Amino acid sequence: MANKSTNKSSSSSSSSSSQTTQKRNTSIKWVLNMLSFFALVLVGICLLLQVIFNAIDASKLAGATNAIRTVGECIAYCVIAVYAFFFIRHKKNPVWAVLYAIALTAILILIIFR
Repeated sequence: MANKSTNKSSSSSSSSSSQTTQKRNTSIKWVLNMLSFFALVLVGICLLLQVIFNAIDASKLAGATNAIRTVGECIAYCVIAVYAFFFIRHKKNPVWAVLYAIALTAILILIIFR
């Protein structure tokens, strides 16, 4: 009898931790989806404004849209980096992690020196 009650409590605690993990994964996915949406909207608006400002030769305003577009691109790079990390985190071959680190470092350096 004692084993049955112990198994019930361990299965319920396992179920509880599974639900907590699932909720955390769902909230992470929601945040990443929201950030990717905002990045998409920012980049789209800035590209549209850049075309309009270049057509009317408003170079000062085009510089402001370049700054906003860069922010949107950085958000998009962050979302991509997180999704790429989720892809490589369970890979057994360390080559994946090394490629990830090299690509991420290259992107950061190129953004800084752009």
